[in-house]
Amino acid sequence: MIIETISYLCTRCQSANIYKNGHNKSGNAQFRCKDCGRSSVLKPKIKYTEEQKELMINTYLERGSLRGMQRLFGVAPQTLMGWIKKSKQQEIE
Repeated sequence: MIIETISYLCTRCQSANIYKNGHNKSGNAQFRCKDCGRSSVLKPKIKYTEEQKELMINTYLERGSLRGMQRLFGVAPQTLMGWIKKSKQQEIE
C-alpha cells in the first residue's frame, strides 16, 4: 500500500504550523496559521482569468450595474469593486 502525505505551508510566513479552521461560504476549507495568525484558503475553487476580469471591469465601466454583473457573470459585487479599485490604482502609477 502506498501512502501519500501532503504538507501545506502558510501562504504568508511559509510555516508548517497550520490547522483547519472551518469552511468559508463557498465550502472551501479554511486554515489558520499558529505563527502569524493568518486565516486563508489553501486551494480556492473559483479562479478568474485576467481576460475575464478585464471583461467584467470594462462592462462595469460601460455603466453596467453591480447587480446585473452578479447575475451575468456570477461574481460578487465586493470582488468586482476590489478589482476596479486595483485597476484604478494601477492607472495612477
